[in-house]
Amino acid sequence: MADETTQAIFDLLAGDSVIVGLLSDFQGEPAIFTSKEVPPDAARPYIWTWGDITNVEFPVKDIPERDVVRDIHIVADDVGDEDEVMAIANRVVDITHRADLLIGSNNWMTVASGPRVTDSGDDVTERIVTVNFIYEL
Repeated sequence: MADETTQAIFDLLAGDSVIVGLLSDFQGEPAIFTSKEVPPDAARPYIWTWGDITNVEFPVKDIPERDVVRDIHIVADDVGDEDEVMAIANRVVDITHRADLLIGSNNWMTVASGPRVTDSGDDVTERIVTVNFIYEL
């Protein structure tokens, strides 16, 4: 299910023309990375997400469900203001909050929170959007 979740996140983000227009390109594609490492030659701004933070059972009224939590990192050059990174992060929240996704044969409901600030270094500014994916088994 993790690979299907990752693909659904990528498809949702890469399918949004606003996000694509705000991101840099990497090898002819929007700079959205879903593997453990971001390529060292990737230009910013980019989005990176990899792996579940949690993946737990979440039964509601005897209906078996799962709650999967993922962080989506938005990384940009630190140019002295937060406009660029915040525009991308707010758009990520807009399209991931209450999104209905079909992953495998399950319908997923999402709840997005953030963006929150993280310390990424002197030349980088970063925000994190956390998304809960809740689905019936």
